[in-house]
Amino acid sequence: MRSATASPSELIVRSILFSTDDFARADRLDAWNAAFGTLNEITLPEHPGVEPRVRCENWMLGAGMVLSETRVGWANFQRDVHRRRRDHIDHWVLRVIRRGKGRLRHPGFEVTTGPGDLVLFSASDTWSADWRDVEWVSLCFPRDFDLRLTSGLDSLPRGLQQGTGAALLADLMLLLPARAAAAPPEELPCLAAIVQSAISSCLLAGRDTHVQISAASATAFAKERVRRAILRDIASSRLTPARLAFAAGLSRSALYRLFEPEGGVARYVRNIRLSLAHAALQDPASSHKTIAMIAEEHGFPDPPEFSRAFRAQFRITPSEVRKTGQVSVPRTEHPHPPLVGGDFAAVIYRRLDR
Repeated sequence: MRSATASPSELIVRSILFSTDDFARADRLDAWNAAFGTLNEITLPEHPGVEPRVRCENWMLGAGMVLSETRVGWANFQRDVHRRRRDHIDHWVLRVIRRGKGRLRHPGFEVTTGPGDLVLFSASDTWSADWRDVEWVSLCFPRDFDLRLTSGLDSLPRGLQQGTGAALLADLMLLLPARAAAAPPEELPCLAAIVQSAISSCLLAGRDTHVQISAASATAFAKERVRRAILRDIASSRLTPARLAFAAGLSRSALYRLFEPEGGVARYVRNIRLSLAHAALQDPASSHKTIAMIAEEHGFPDPPEFSRAFRAQFRITPSEVRKTGQVSVPRTEHPHPPLVGGDFAAVIYRRLDR
């Protein structure tokens, strides 16, 4: 992973770049999975001469929106229920293919995509994808990015988006990486606002401009605010229902009702903490930390309590996860963080300034 830099007199927006070219050939697939394997497992198809090959560059446009430009050789991606539950990422994703093709299988749709095709899906979905020498541009943004936009996207079918508006948005997205790379930081909010408006105008044109916010969308939006509040203070011992309700702009009774299907807000908080601690124990970048340190960083200051809760949740001890779960990848000057933690933008950028 490398961060782009610029002179102080003409600061250019820095990006995060991951490329398998940075690794020895024998280590490339392991490195790729170490970087993105918590989001989806990456395997290679059985085909002569296929080697791990990816280049992925990311820009943060603001308000949690991430722009990505990705080039992949031949590869298969698989996101299962276990990964979906573990990373807690529930973002909208818009993806347009620049060249090549891919076969996508998501709940509710299956499609082969080619150049110019725009696809809408949620990162909370499971999926499998077969890529064949392809390049794409993606926009990823949280559900609390814009409640009315989220409600409008909820009303659209997942999968391939059709029509003039979708084609126009696809054209715009293909231009965005070059614009993001050249934009001064002070212009990013403007770029993000233009993108937000374009998504709404291109995909929701002709629909009721005063989209009725469904109960399901409002619930998802409220849960997203709570989840992000949890992630901001994951280590805090004061992560109480009262503090969460205040941070999310909810009454305490509304918070309790919201998480009743999850077994209660306290259980929801504990499950997030445990799943992120589980991921940290598997992360080679955390190998220098003791289990007690990882437990405390995730809101468990008492190691025995952490071990009991962890074993009850995963049917395995923290030390067993650490012993068997880490992928051995050569260290680089800028190790790429695993995609886990619920906030896609924060995860990608959390080590940018190290």
